[in-house]
Amino acid sequence: MARASMAELISLVRDLIGDPAGAEQTFSDDQIERSLDFYRWEYRGLPLKPLNTVIGGSIQYRDWYSEEQYWEADAGLYDGAHSQLTPASADALHGRWSFAADQPTVLVSGKVYDPYGAAADLLEMWVGKAALEFDVDADGTNMKRSQKQQALRALAEHYRKHQRIITAQQVRNDIF
Repeated sequence: MARASMAELISLVRDLIGDPAGAEQTFSDDQIERSLDFYRWEYRGLPLKPLNTVIGGSIQYRDWYSEEQYWEADAGLYDGAHSQLTPASADALHGRWSFAADQPTVLVSGKVYDPYGAAADLLEMWVGKAALEFDVDADGTNMKRSQKQQALRALAEHYRKHQRIITAQQVRNDIF
């Protein structure tokens, strides 16, 4: 069963691939969550950046953001002494949190996802399912189900261009 903290991310991916939840859905929430989990990065104690708020002529730090987006909703926020903080509002998808009082330091621990990579994978799976469908010519009427495959492939290719770029460092141990 899909984690409740993944609801916003699952909904976002459903919107990206055009697969609304319900009786006619192509993918279950569990399948979408599995695809998202493949594109997951975990952070521990990542410092957030403050947005200044001027109150009574003094600067306070109540609004904080991360350069990372698409956080799972269960991300934990901590002060500089690693005591847990409770935000007044949270926008985990965009990596923004607000507090009722000034916070000199805010750290976040949690998981970040790439919804575009997950969406592209799911669309490619959908192409595989659509490949079992066929075009029909009957009584002068043409029904081309193969158009669905082409459209799904094109959308998957579009999302591949937007997915997070992953780099790797290779180290050769045969050169001294």
